[in-house]
Amino acid sequence: MREFDHDGLLLAEYQGKIFEKSTELKCSTAIFLRRFLHSDFVKKLDMNDVTSLTLDVNEGIDNIQSQFGETDYGKTKYSKGAMFWIGYMYRYLSYTREVTTKFVMNLFPHKQLNDVYYSFHTQDPEWCVRSLLEMNGQSEDVFDNNARLKAVISACGKY
Repeated sequence: MREFDHDGLLLAEYQGKIFEKSTELKCSTAIFLRRFLHSDFVKKLDMNDVTSLTLDVNEGIDNIQSQFGETDYGKTKYSKGAMFWIGYMYRYLSYTREVTTKFVMNLFPHKQLNDVYYSFHTQDPEWCVRSLLEMNGQSEDVFDNNARLKAVISACGKY
């Protein structure tokens, strides 16, 4: 697990602001998140390197919009506060657990994060992660790429 340092904080806040800004787009939250997840821009974010990004929110939104175009499809939009928190938590998890955004979004769907927003958003991010893992019947091992290998080795009891 990587320490949540200044770079991690900058990236989490940046992604949170992009998600928050997405509420001003004509499309629904689900459409924005699907486009974000499949964008070239998320690949840059997943490098978790502050120096490779300008950290300009409008530029981030423009990158996604230019790749997919504008749309007014869908109607349901989450609140600005919820979107900031969801974006922040996805980047927090990606940064600290060193996994891709796609992995995190599949593990914790945006609908689940929106549902828990009001009771979770004022809590420590690590408390939120532990609670989300518990809600989904998972443990920290889910972030370990070698967890299955470790389970097989310990089941053999030889190593």
